[in-house]
Formats: sequence, structure tokens, C-alpha cells
Amino acid sequence: MRPLLISVGSRGDVQQFLALARGLLAAGHRPVLAAPRRFQPLAAGHGVEFAPLSDEMFALQDSVKGQGVRAAITAARSVKPMLRLLLDDQAALVTRSADVVVYHPKSLGGPYIAEKLDVPAVAGLLIPLYVPTSAFPSPIFPVRPPGPLNRASWRVAAAVEAPYRSTIRTWRAESLHLRDGFIPMAELVKTGTVLHAWSPHLLPAPTDWPASAHPIGFWTMPPDNTWTPPEQLARFLDRGEPPVYVGFGSSTTGDPESLTATVLEGVRLAGRRAVLATGWGALRPGAVTDDVLVIEEAPHEWLLPRVTVAVHHGGVGTVAAALRAGVPQVVRPFVGDQPFWATRLHHLGVAPAPLRGRLTAARLAAAIDNAAELAPAARALAGRVSTEDGVAAAVARISDCVSSRT
Repeated sequence: MRPLLISVGSRGDVQQFLALARGLLAAGHRPVLAAPRRFQPLAAGHGVEFAPLSDEMFALQDSVKGQGVRAAITAARSVKPMLRLLLDDQAALVTRSADVVVYHPKSLGGPYIAEKLDVPAVAGLLIPLYVPTSAFPSPIFPVRPPGPLNRASWRVAAAVEAPYRSTIRTWRAESLHLRDGFIPMAELVKTGTVLHAWSPHLLPAPTDWPASAHPIGFWTMPPDNTWTPPEQLARFLDRGEPPVYVGFGSSTTGDPESLTATVLEGVRLAGRRAVLATGWGALRPGAVTDDVLVIEEAPHEWLLPRVTVAVHHGGVGTVAAALRAGVPQVVRPFVGDQPFWATRLHHLGVAPAPLRGRLTAARLAAAIDNAAELAPAARALAGRVSTEDGVAAAVARISDCVSSRT
């Protein structure tokens, strides 16, 4: 097969599609990964053919994080022209041969590229977004509705897309020359082929989902056996008890200094050592003690099995890595689907209750202590998750999809 994979967004979004591309390569196929150009070195390092897409829109989003509502509103005025650049780069993909398009819904153009190429379109969903259920509300719904309104809450995915629909419709006609039969993304995903790429041990399929929508497992990168930790990190881990890991990715309160001070005090109150990952600026430490090591990032697959508790924002990529590592988790959710996953982890008994609202050092210290007691449950769940191969399951499903079309 010649699969075309289209993913946009953060590294967490793109890396899981890269894992799928690697699985397709290993199975003898010839995938192309189209993603923001900042990820070209990442794909090249894994031998995956890459098609760069505009990343101006994501650079703009990065630049205004934590700068308040006024900066966000000002930036929003520039989004539509940048979206058109992203879509036009996707339109250029139709010059490539492809047997199937597997797309992240954030791409906004994926299913229309498949329509132009006249090949199957497969939505790769890293979180539940478009297939409604009465069992729980949409993970991105901003409040928890009464149970009878759970199914209605799933309409929020279509509402998120709505402001860009006219731009997409115009692009579809002008760049792809598809003038009739426009269908919104939400309907295309809901009625088309879907790969739900998370572990059923984290979130099983509700009873009102069809078998085709059942989760198939995380799309996980294989361990990088060539990665060597910096000497400072290796020494820190060797000289004492396993530390607490703290990292919030790109999530931020808008005051990283204050958040960092709270985290450092919470770790101190818990009597723990800590590794702080600054990531994309959520944490901004100044002077730290010998019991704290500050790093920018390290592969979760390498670092998390070496810590005692993982404190993070609740992004599904970090959730998955901590589950596989068998480490209990403390989640301070910020936005989007993060509160949903935090609640799931608590329900599964591998995390204390989510740290919603104002974070204090005392609350964090208590959560770290509570999480440490959940280590046996975390290890047991890791044993079940480790038996899954979501990439292999996805490759098989994609193959079936192409075979049924030919």
C-alpha cells in the first residue's frame, strides 16, 4: 500500500501518526507522513518519507500561550489566512499516489484530500471526539452535563469546526475543484471509518458504539535504544530514591514562575526528589536545590519507568506513557480533554482525584503521597496495557479498508 498520513498539531499529535507510519513501513508498505515542517527531522530520524505542511498557525498558537485573552483574540484574526496556507499545502498532496488517507481531524483537510484522490478516508482519533454515546459526555465539553444530555454534548466537535467551515468549503472548491457535495468534517468522521487509538483498558467502548469504533490500543513508538541520557540526568537518578517527575507540556496557567514555585514547595513538603521538565514553558524554575533536577525534556519511555510518581497535565500521550511505565499519576488538568482523562485515571485507581482549581503546595504534596500508594495498581494495569499492539491493529484495519475498496 501507499498510505498517506496527515497529522497536525503538537508533537503528541504527530508522534502517534509517526508510530503508525513506522508500523506500516515494517509491514512492507510505503507510507508518507504529512505534518508541520517542524517535525521533518523527527520523521527523518525514523526513515519515514515526509511531506512538510505549513506550521505558521501552530507557531502563532505557541507564541500567545499564557499571554491572556487580548493576545488570543488578536491572534485569532490571523488564523484564517494561516489555515488557508495549511490547507493549500495539503492540496499539493494530491499530486502523490495514495491508496488510502489516514488523517487527524485537526488537519481539517484530510477527508477532502481522500475525496479528490478517490481513495478511502480513515480518521485516526487519539481521543474520543465524534462517535457519540450516552455513557459519558464529550471529553472536550466544557462542563459535565446531566446524564440524559451526554449524547447531545458530542455536538461540540462540530461547533469547534464551524468557524472555519466557510474557509474549508472555499478551499475545497478552489484548490481541489470539488464544487458539489460538501459535507462537514464532523459528519464525515462520524459516518466513515474510524480508528480509535487508545487502550480499551483506559477507556473501553461503551455499549452503544458499533464494533468498528472499539478502541484498538495506543499508537506507540518503539523504544529508542540509541538514546543516551545526559550525564547530569543519569547521575541524579543514580544517587538517590526514584524521584517524582513533573511536566506539563505546553499547558500553562499564564504564570509559569508561580506554578513552578508551587510545584517545588509541594515536592519539598512531600519529602521527595524531583525531575522538572520545562517542556514548552509551562514551568520556569529559577534556583533549585540539589534534590531537584531541571531538564527541557527526555523520552517518556526511558524516564517514566525510573520515577516513583508522574505529575502532569493529563494529555493522552503522557497518560499513555505513564500507563505503560506502570507509574502512578497525579494530574493537574488545564484544558480540553485533560480533565476527562484525569477522571478516568482516578476511576481506574492509578491516580488520586484530579487537582482541579487552584493548585496549592499542600494539595500537591498530599496527592503525591496518595499516588505513591497506588503503585501496585499502576503496575498491574501496565501489565495489561503492554499486551496490546495498537499500531499492528491499525495496520490490519487499514489494509482491510483498502482491500474492500479494490
